[in-house]
Amino acid sequence: MIAATKQAVRRRDGPRTKVAILTAAETLFAQYGFDAVSTKQLAAAAGVAIGAVYHHFSSKEALYAAATKRAFARKSTPPRELLESDDPPEKVLTGLIAWFVGSIVLDKNFGLLLKRELLDPRPSTPHLIDKDLFEQPLVLCKNLLRRLAPRADVDEAVASLLALLFGFTNLKGIHAILPSVRKSISTPQEVSERVTRLLLRGLQA
Repeated sequence: MIAATKQAVRRRDGPRTKVAILTAAETLFAQYGFDAVSTKQLAAAAGVAIGAVYHHFSSKEALYAAATKRAFARKSTPPRELLESDDPPEKVLTGLIAWFVGSIVLDKNFGLLLKRELLDPRPSTPHLIDKDLFEQPLVLCKNLLRRLAPRADVDEAVASLLALLFGFTNLKGIHAILPSVRKSISTPQEVSERVTRLLLRGLQA
């Protein structure tokens, strides 16, 4: 009877334990990267036994994939007003970039995970950004760029947009030697307006 009660408690706590593990994994993988984090550290951060980690996830790679996909799923859909907007394409693009900066890039843990996936995706997440979870904002962005610069290579345009965006928001060295940049571009809307203007100027040249 006692054993059955303990088993029932474990079943009830199972979903909560899994969420705790995923939350700890998201933070640690974002801050330190996959290779620098051990399963023992993940278990300690989640407040669970190491066996609980392997009960819910077959490997550290599987846990990384689940934690990253969970983090991206929460951030993958732009506001409906952007998706259904009848505004001019430049205004919608500016709004899309501002949403991306405010809700994604400036979210410290998520921003770090995103940069890791952009620079060096794990084997378990090869198409996470494009095909799986970021399809809606990516398709919207490409459609807007096709309307704004029909002769441009749209994939190259998206890559240029991301390079500008991450440059303005994350390159602390640039802010140190060019302090006026930091003063004039400090909010998501300001970053968005500057990135949109520079990008379209280059694409339409």
